[in-house]
Amino acid sequence: MKKAFRIIKITVRTLVLVLVALLLAYNIYTLVMRYACGVGIPTVFGYGCAVVETGSMEPAIGAGDFIIVHAEEEYAVGDVITFYDSARGEYVTHRILLVTESGYTTKGDANNVQDNFTVPQSAVVGRVVAVMNGLGSFIAFFQTPAGMFVLIAAAAAVWGATALGSYLIGRRAAKKGTAAEHASGAEVADGAGAETENGAPEEARPADETGETDKE
Repeated sequence: MKKAFRIIKITVRTLVLVLVALLLAYNIYTLVMRYACGVGIPTVFGYGCAVVETGSMEPAIGAGDFIIVHAEEEYAVGDVITFYDSARGEYVTHRILLVTESGYTTKGDANNVQDNFTVPQSAVVGRVVAVMNGLGSFIAFFQTPAGMFVLIAAAAAVWGATALGSYLIGRRAAKKGTAAEHASGAEVADGAGAETENGAPEEARPADETGETDKE
């Protein structure tokens, strides 16, 4: 059991460390890119993520959903893309209705009319490749200083729990070993006493009980 728990402890700690390291690295990278470079949705290997704030793409994508986008060389009609709207100074996620040489005509699925502007290729962050319903607020929280603190605290708690479990298992094994040693010592002592008891009467037997006294 001790060996199995050790394997579990190492696995859990490794996963926690990797997860925390990746999240912290990504959060730091995101903060630097946003505030130092002015990139609202930074990408890593072409992938970026964002939290949808409005319901213009319902029912496919709702407010509070977390989306992952991937930058591609070109996009087609029907693709849902995330782009930067310079007129409003914000990022928008809408579906492509028309592709022209100048860019893309888009529209939100829940909107009655299409967008009154053409989205240039340079403004597109990427195509939506994954949607995590309702997880936007939860994931966005871990990108805040408070969220990162909670993440580190949770990792420390997991680390401490595995250390405590390892200590308790080791202590239990030590107690079993001590009990086994005491039991083994008691058995040896009982065996030695039995030999002495069996041999003592013959050594201490009086001469008048040996038969030689009868002969006299």
